[in-house]
Amino acid sequence: MNQSTAPFDVDGSDVKYDEISSYISSIETVGYAYVPQAFSQSEISEAKELVRYWFEKTQSEQSERMPRLNRNQSMVYNLQNKDMLFTRMMMGNEIIQTVLKHFLNDYWFSSLPSDAPNYILRSFLARSSNHQMPMHIDSFVPYTGSHPFIMQCSILLEDQTEENGCTVIVPGSHRSDRYAPQESFEDAISIEAKAGDLLFWDSRIWHGARENRTNGTRWAMIATFCRWWIKQAFDIPGNLPQEIYDQLTDGQKAVMGYCSVPYDDEKCGIDMKRSFDMLPKRVGDYKI
Repeated sequence: MNQSTAPFDVDGSDVKYDEISSYISSIETVGYAYVPQAFSQSEISEAKELVRYWFEKTQSEQSERMPRLNRNQSMVYNLQNKDMLFTRMMMGNEIIQTVLKHFLNDYWFSSLPSDAPNYILRSFLARSSNHQMPMHIDSFVPYTGSHPFIMQCSILLEDQTEENGCTVIVPGSHRSDRYAPQESFEDAISIEAKAGDLLFWDSRIWHGARENRTNGTRWAMIATFCRWWIKQAFDIPGNLPQEIYDQLTDGQKAVMGYCSVPYDDEKCGIDMKRSFDMLPKRVGDYKI
């Protein structure tokens, strides 16, 4: 199926259809999209307080084996394990789900309903800018095709400005077929936005972040989603707390990876593309 003609799954008015279509068009054309005030200020306030709580609780527990881009940054990893609010915001939003299904769903994943997500969560974290982040891509390899393999969604919990370390992007670079050169930082545009706004970007796009020159934070929640056959950054299916698993919809369980996780061996099963009726009752049974 041609990606540009993949069917939308949008209920409601023509206005909503046109709105989401414009975000999809922007991602296809320039590599990113900006959605103003996608979340209420009450949701944002609650999420920000929870992120600050989990940062204080977990910062001393993080491994010293950090990738270069994450060193000396304020981070909270694996938000899907921390509180159901994070999952509801990132995986219960109609705009996010519709855009991701358009770009990342596998048309041939026929064991799940055609209107269900079959892309998966690769990582889910919160980040506050400290030092300048170098230009990079998150897709591992650059390529020019029209089918993204990986995409990011960022929910801003605080306003981001040039002064407090906003994201910078080189529009159109997602189709450059090149890794991000560091000199491209000078040509990048600043993405200044408000708390409650939502950003999407194709993981091939050249991007980074400015230095936070203030004494404050710039928290955002960032989820990386990918096609079902790409390796997750953590063993998300094996480590999700049971009390959170019990609150997930079948579609959210699929996004966590439970419909596509590898079996231990051929004695357990073969097909990685599994249906909802094969979802485990308990996290500990997910490979059976």
